[in-house]
Amino acid sequence: MTKLAYVVMVLAGVGALLCLSLYLFSVTGIFTLPSEDGVALFAGIFLVWVPTILLMNRLTWDFKQKDLWTAALRGYPSWMRNTLWVVIGCVFAVSFISLLSKENLGEAPDSFVLFPITFYAVAFCVMYSFIQAEKQDPLRRCLNGHSISPLAKFCEECGAPAATRKCEA
Repeated sequence: MTKLAYVVMVLAGVGALLCLSLYLFSVTGIFTLPSEDGVALFAGIFLVWVPTILLMNRLTWDFKQKDLWTAALRGYPSWMRNTLWVVIGCVFAVSFISLLSKENLGEAPDSFVLFPITFYAVAFCVMYSFIQAEKQDPLRRCLNGHSISPLAKFCEECGAPAATRKCEA
């Protein structure tokens, strides 16, 4: 499963970079995107999104619905979380600004190429989390050395807080 996660993560990264580069090329006038190529970008979402959902189900199998995204993204660092929010915010801001601008009122804006970036970015982060969680989850311990669940803040056995660093047992 880890090999599949690596493949999907690379495809998601390539898809996001391709969408961004096509948008920048269309804005600068270097390349105008034919309508058929936009369909291929959206089809690529399904190529990465289906394995993302399946592997995300493995990550979140034992967790409550309210903890779904916390469990699914538990293996990625805080800088990646901030970057994901910035990417999603920029995509929506640029898309809505281009829709509201007076230049694009009568024509289809090229910003539709940006929307797949959100799906590719989330798929990338979930796959990265899947790879890291498989490494980190078996090593989580409390201060007394007992094994604890991935999201637990306290040990179920003795009540001690979770260790901030991995303990050797």
